[in-house]
Amino acid sequence: MDDEQLQDRLATMEGRIRFLEDQVAIHRLINSWGPAVDTGNAEVAASLFADDGLLESDLSYLIGPAAVGAMVLAEGHQSLIRDGSAHIPASPLFHIEGDRATATGYTRVYRHTEDGYEVWRVSANHWEFRRTDDGWRVTRRTNHVIDGGPEANVILARAFEREG
Repeated sequence: MDDEQLQDRLATMEGRIRFLEDQVAIHRLINSWGPAVDTGNAEVAASLFADDGLLESDLSYLIGPAAVGAMVLAEGHQSLIRDGSAHIPASPLFHIEGDRATATGYTRVYRHTEDGYEVWRVSANHWEFRRTDDGWRVTRRTNHVIDGGPEANVILARAFEREG
């Protein structure tokens, strides 16, 4: 193997390692949402979003980290926490291209009741991310309850689109 072949192999391996590191970092970011919002940690929940990040759902339309943090501290969400909530993401499908990425999948929210736990909400999610100087951040999260309407299926179908 000559030097050029070795350099090509090293460059390929570095690219593959960076992709895996990016995937782990984005997965960690998605998985941080539940513990942050279920403990009322508005600071951590807000820090997941870029300054221009958008969280849109059938429940809310929030622009920027401050709005996300305010939602976590609002009475509606605090009531959910007091009841006992658990936001659980399923492992999403990823697409990473350079400093942009997407992830599409499901989220279940469990709520504690006198009889144990009930599934309070099952949603389709499409996340968009941008690499920043501080690591990956959410630029947009679109979330819609799966209720038989077309909105959730439109979101889930995005898992198979190529964005760039």
